[in-house]
Amino acid sequence: MRIDWHKTVQFVRDDWNSHPVRLIFETINWFLNIVVCMTFTLTVPNVPFLLVYPMFFCCLSISMWSAVSRGSFGLFMTSLTIFIVDLAGYIRLLYN
Repeated sequence: MRIDWHKTVQFVRDDWNSHPVRLIFETINWFLNIVVCMTFTLTVPNVPFLLVYPMFFCCLSISMWSAVSRGSFGLFMTSLTIFIVDLAGYIRLLYN
């Protein structure tokens, strides 16, 4: 399978023209997810969950908003489910 970079660039342009705020937030989301992953990678086995969980909740909130604005039920439900599961973990962390 070959990636057609022209179609990719056109997709980004079309997304920018239709909803620039969403594209900016999705880019922030992408960057924050890299920060979360790198934090996990560099700090295992002592991951600073009190720092990581709030960043991850921010990312998931952006994903849910983005999914709704795109009309993607599947992405919204996936993000919401992960948010709820991680919220339970965060609450357990706070009470231990």
